[in-house]
Amino acid sequence: QVTVNHFVGGSSPSSGGRIIMAIYTVITGLLLVLLGVIGYLSYGVITVLIPSFLGVLIFIFGILALKASRQRRFIHLAIVVVIIGLAASVSSLGSISTLLSCETISSCDKVFRPLAVFFRSMMALILLPYFLVAISFFIRARLSK
Repeated sequence: QVTVNHFVGGSSPSSGGRIIMAIYTVITGLLLVLLGVIGYLSYGVITVLIPSFLGVLIFIFGILALKASRQRRFIHLAIVVVIIGLAASVSSLGSISTLLSCETISSCDKVFRPLAVFFRSMMALILLPYFLVAISFFIRARLSK
């Protein structure tokens, strides 16, 4: 059974915990890239690729964080990108229930720019768990010193 403690390295963030955090960073980046690519292929709107651009950065930082000597630096950089992504997307979560009440997302007239709201919401739903796990990871790392 995998819990948040597995991502943050249990009671002390050992190098194994840090590697798992780096892998979680890579997965988060890939999910954002996939979200943007699926959106672009489905709707052909270039702005839907914004999650992909953030995802590529997060993915690269995750790959670079796999090496023990660079983990701290690149996980911190990934968090900066995550915070930027959350700042741009978390406000759209309030409109998701209205959006889901429409028959089709792309033609919903209850929400201004429904595709943008949908993809920003999905981006926030991918980034928010990562952000919470990263905060927990950093707190445990600080407490173990």
